[in-house]
Amino acid sequence: MNKHQRPVLSLKRSTTGALVKPSANTASTEKTAHSGAGVATDTKRSRHNRRKLELLLTHWPAAFSLDAPRPLAIGTAELIAADMCARGITGAGKIRAAVAMYTRRATYLKALAAGGSRYNLAGEPEGEVTPEQQRLARENLSTMNGKITAGGDHAPDA
Repeated sequence: MNKHQRPVLSLKRSTTGALVKPSANTASTEKTAHSGAGVATDTKRSRHNRRKLELLLTHWPAAFSLDAPRPLAIGTAELIAADMCARGITGAGKIRAAVAMYTRRATYLKALAAGGSRYNLAGEPEGEVTPEQQRLARENLSTMNGKITAGGDHAPDA
């Protein structure tokens, strides 16, 4: 019995790019570098998310800051939607997602937990952070820190 076999095709690959297991020091250096902004090792998703946040920073710089965030006024999302219509800016879904990402960052939650004034799109004080909102922000931070220590594979936004 002679079986008819199909020819097997293979790709010629160079062996110079073979994977090498990084040392422990290299892995921690990569984690530190990855947590920084604009690093070449960013994933496609992190670059996409960074672009979303940059939309907020370019259109409303008085309200949004990645380095020193301040609590946003209640109803900021509606104000942004109205401002987008007035300016003729498209992409409300991206902006809404960017605001959600911004308000879930550890640095924003720390600012919220500290309390104080809330700020509108012009950067002016408008309202106060309530004790209940401070408590929720602290709970979210502790949950976030618990996930990070359990997984141990990424650092919080700091």
